[in-house]
Amino acid sequence: MKLISMSGLFVLISLTVCGCQTTPVNLPAGVSPVSATWLNGRYTIPGSYLADGRTMTYEQEVDQPAWTTLLRADIKPAQQVPVVLYMHGCTGWSHQDDVYRTLLTAEGYAVFMPNSFARPGRRQCREQGALADRVTLRTAEVEYALAQIHELEWVDRDRVILMGYSEGGNTTDNWSKPGFAAHMIMGSACTLVGGSPAAPQGVPVLAVVGENDSYRPGLSCFVERTVGGSESIVIPGGKHAVAEYPQTQQAIREFLKTCCS
Repeated sequence: MKLISMSGLFVLISLTVCGCQTTPVNLPAGVSPVSATWLNGRYTIPGSYLADGRTMTYEQEVDQPAWTTLLRADIKPAQQVPVVLYMHGCTGWSHQDDVYRTLLTAEGYAVFMPNSFARPGRRQCREQGALADRVTLRTAEVEYALAQIHELEWVDRDRVILMGYSEGGNTTDNWSKPGFAAHMIMGSACTLVGGSPAAPQGVPVLAVVGENDSYRPGLSCFVERTVGGSESIVIPGGKHAVAEYPQTQQAIREFLKTCCS
């Protein structure tokens, strides 16, 4: 494990950072497939919450579950940190996720990104099975991650947001339980829940999709609720990957200010 400086971003890492993931053959004793997705996650904390002011990203192997212990020594006393729990797409971590992470940390949110490909045998997209089956897997990852987040005394539990892109967006728009202050759905159309997000009543929802999305062209989640800046947006000319469009980034900034400031 080592600390790498990248233009002011410090990364504690023991993995090769790439846009794809390979799955482990087996896991250490006592580590379940769902807990591995949390242990092998990627966690970025804005420098404003840390003693030396440097933004930190923690990433490590599943047999080294110590990032929370390491962070405890770095975080300023009496901090209450808002968090985005972010679920990646069906190919694993990608450039899209890094764009969102940079945007969210600039807005003052820690970003927790579980790695679904830490599950032994996890395969990409349709190779893993039908979308409904994959969302069931990912929902278990959300449930486990949320329980772990609640164990962190420095997290602002009133400002934990669920966000997902593509398959992770399907997971987000299917989430119907309490526990999150808001939901952000990127590149998904609520196809498994009748076209509208399953978020509990009163929970703000932002949904963004591209007009020319190759999977769901022009079809975003139908967001009827208006609470907390809730909105459904179709980016004109947009593709499946919507993170870098100015309209997407502005919508996220405005939504965060309205729903959760």
